[in-house]
Amino acid sequence: MNKDGLEFAATFDQVFVQQNGHRGHFGRNVLKGLVDGMDSFLEEKRRTPGFRSMGPVALGGFLWLDDPELAACLARFAHTCVVVSKQGRSKRDLDKLGKLQPFADSDNGMLARVFAELTDLDWREEGRAKVLGPGAPMPDVVIPPLRTIGFRRQPKKDMVPFLHTKMMLLGELWWHDEDALGGVADVIGFRPERLWVGSANATARSRHNLEFGMWLDDPHALQAAQTFLVQLMAHSEALDPDSDLFQPELLPVDFDDEAFAEYAAEYGWGAPDA
Repeated sequence: MNKDGLEFAATFDQVFVQQNGHRGHFGRNVLKGLVDGMDSFLEEKRRTPGFRSMGPVALGGFLWLDDPELAACLARFAHTCVVVSKQGRSKRDLDKLGKLQPFADSDNGMLARVFAELTDLDWREEGRAKVLGPGAPMPDVVIPPLRTIGFRRQPKKDMVPFLHTKMMLLGELWWHDEDALGGVADVIGFRPERLWVGSANATARSRHNLEFGMWLDDPHALQAAQTFLVQLMAHSEALDPDSDLFQPELLPVDFDDEAFAEYAAEYGWGAPDA
């Protein structure tokens, strides 16, 4: 029931079980199905972690997130990143952002090197891509747990394009000490296992609406969701970025070709620290 005492009847509520055993939900408080499913996944990984597990992962994309139960559940994942639409700068918006800052500052962000699409990205430096020379290490970025994307709508202006998905991808990080050719290496990967899709925003208010949501484990859906969510992370910004426009904070690094040519002329193409 909302603060005005308005509430839909329970007759709309429906839970169904799919052939794969996963649940789907229609009606009120559909977000409970998301949180319950995440809790069950955490318990499953606690009991039977995968081979060389580095812990459970939750990646999400929502219009907005403020539900306390969902935020608390995300905090229990070893690694997480949820991308939401960029918010405005009104007093109400700033109050909303302030409440989520502790979550955005927590230490269970996502390791960028897990995904090939993110391995050459690094934070902007004075508005530009970082430049690497011989001997400089490749970036090892950790993307914070809560990010934004898109354009900031200005007061009394038309709507802007915004992120409108409501999805959560659960999986597990794993590590290995050999690369694809059998050489000694420090390899980390992500295994997607479960996908939530629906209509409900990740907000406390959504619990009073009529919504739907369901869990999937179709391999094609998992892979497509992973690709989409990784792109969200790659193009994301901080919780309250300065720019009103779409201006990702991560950029592919540039290489100092002249410095590399000079190094090669003097030392050959061996490793810079050889």
